[in-house]
Amino acid sequence: GRAAGGASRVCERPKGRKEPGKMDLVPVRRAVLEANSILSSSRDSIQIYETLQTIKRYLGGTQSPPSLKEKEEFIHSHFTTFLQCLVSNLRPDWLELFQSDKEKELWDSFFLEGPADQSFMVLLDSIISTGPSFRLNKVIEVLERFLQRGGLSSLMWEVCKHQSQAGSLVLQEALLSKVVCLPDHLANKLQGGNHPAFSPQNYFPLLGAEIVQVLEKISESLRGGLDCSISFISQVLGKVCVHGRQKEILSVLVPYLVDRTQSDCIWQRMSWRLIESVPDRWMEAVLRGLVQAAPGPAVLSRLLGNLVVKSKKAQFVMTQKLLLLQYRHPTMALQSLLGYLALDSMRRPLLIKVLKELLETWGSSSAVKHSPVEQQLYISKAILICLSHVKDAEIESNRQELLISLMEGMKCHLDSNLPRVRHLGMVVAESISARITPEGPALKFQVSQKAGLLPHSLLGEMFPAKHTFVC
Repeated sequence: GRAAGGASRVCERPKGRKEPGKMDLVPVRRAVLEANSILSSSRDSIQIYETLQTIKRYLGGTQSPPSLKEKEEFIHSHFTTFLQCLVSNLRPDWLELFQSDKEKELWDSFFLEGPADQSFMVLLDSIISTGPSFRLNKVIEVLERFLQRGGLSSLMWEVCKHQSQAGSLVLQEALLSKVVCLPDHLANKLQGGNHPAFSPQNYFPLLGAEIVQVLEKISESLRGGLDCSISFISQVLGKVCVHGRQKEILSVLVPYLVDRTQSDCIWQRMSWRLIESVPDRWMEAVLRGLVQAAPGPAVLSRLLGNLVVKSKKAQFVMTQKLLLLQYRHPTMALQSLLGYLALDSMRRPLLIKVLKELLETWGSSSAVKHSPVEQQLYISKAILICLSHVKDAEIESNRQELLISLMEGMKCHLDSNLPRVRHLGMVVAESISARITPEGPALKFQVSQKAGLLPHSLLGEMFPAKHTFVC
């Protein structure tokens, strides 16, 4: 028993003795502590410069690079606090100690060449918490350089590579909020003195271009057999769109995706995954922007794939929200949306379902009585565009139901005491009748061009050339 116990005690590591791997990292911690002390107290330019050079070594790119463990220890455990030390000790007389541009650039280089996520967070947090001063102006200057040098794409790419790592969720949420809300933070801090680079009109197109760069890297990784996540990019896109900046970011992103998905199946799948991975709470804002930005149904189909079939949220947005609950989208957006539903056999049942629901609303006496005329016009356009895509066999299999809806809707509109509503009902009823009963007697009304809000020619513009309807 004593022998066994003695053997056990021999194998135990004496208290206070550090593990060999951790002992190797003691110099890193000591160097950072010494550097922080020197930067906080020294007025010797040579000593400060040499101290910065010593710490810069842990980022690599010097003649005496650190070991891999030393670099990881510095980046993961000390880099953020060191950056905070650099900012907190930033004073006009401190930088004046440096004579050459090379010496002055050394301070900036920690933010511009180090891990982009930590640099970005320290810069923005420092701006938010610092009052008007030389320090604030310097940090803003470095943040602007960070953006100009592709810092956002570096930041997002790092997240995409390491998104599955445990413990990274809190940092990702913080980065997401700061990346999307940067213009708000800078506008609140600088008021009338804001820089053009931080305005929404300039910042969000830049963010779109940086997303494109990250997507290129993801494409290269996939072709090389490496795995990485696109979901952080989806979150950035979703949060930007829900903040009302669809136009600025999609004006850059959509044309690029249109070009890259034209003949590249990997880019098509990336585009599908990009939108599929948008959180449900932001899906509506993204889809609303895409439907308006995509130049036609074929492009929308390339960008979305069968998202409307896979995602219940996307299906609700595209078949209910954008058609029945909202009515201010342009006619071209309606054509893209409904044409998208018509382009794939898996989506066509939704086209028929949408047509029936639109006709049900069009034929509702309550809707005709209480809805704004503009909404009734919007639904009427959607019905006619749907009919332009429905095949003869689909008409045949649903003819009776469509006829009932036609008769109910026509009665509701003709009973209205508003000339504009009666006029709209007549025009739409003629077109519906011509499509679902092409062999029967034509339904004709004596409609005066001056009777309502909608010239016949306007309805005629909504149809593809292959169909001609009586309007």
